[in-house]
Amino acid sequence: MKYYQVSVSAEPKIIGVNNGIYQLEIDEKAIEYSDDYDEFKAHFKYGNKEFWNNQDKVKTLRPPTIKGKMLKKAKVTDIMGYAPEYTFLNNLYSEKYLDIIKSFEIVDYKSFEIEIDEIMSRFYLVFFKKILLSEIHFKNSVIYTGHKKIGNVKYFPISNYEEYNSFKIENPLHSFEKISISNNYSNKDIISIQATGGNFYSERLIDFLLDCGITGLQVAYNTSIQLEFG
Repeated sequence: MKYYQVSVSAEPKIIGVNNGIYQLEIDEKAIEYSDDYDEFKAHFKYGNKEFWNNQDKVKTLRPPTIKGKMLKKAKVTDIMGYAPEYTFLNNLYSEKYLDIIKSFEIVDYKSFEIEIDEIMSRFYLVFFKKILLSEIHFKNSVIYTGHKKIGNVKYFPISNYEEYNSFKIENPLHSFEKISISNNYSNKDIISIQATGGNFYSERLIDFLLDCGITGLQVAYNTSIQLEFG
């Protein structure tokens, strides 16, 4: 089964605005502040050093309904960018989208409802549990530095997680050409990995989403990291 990384569309003709990033702004003033909301924000904060050691905490979070407003001229799509962004909750997803993926095999996830001013449809922030760096089979993965377009690519053989940790300190700007993960994930239709931006979707799920008219998704058919199981 083939996999491709999927992100939110940045095309003005699709999202209605030309900022290339988002269609909606979080309305902090309209959200009911509480200890639960503070806990939610603290967990999904970039500086949360304990995040990767406690991904399952997301299941215990009970924030108030998040509220937001569409930007002027922005179009409502099934997958949308928003700002300011809660770390690891990268996009908004429509109820239609969630209803579709529930019939597929996906990694554990948790959704948080967001109420959009003057929009009746339901939308959600969704966290997909991530496969950790320590789970990657580095010996079978391919890592490089440089840029292929300018021809300065250099590949690095890395055998394990410990070697990778040392490598990324010296080479913070690097990329994966291929990532190998456990065969236990080979039946999943959505896979999220700590090392990458853009979740991996199976080709069959992508085709179904497009057939159902899901809007706002952008598929990296030609630029996705190769995903391998073993």
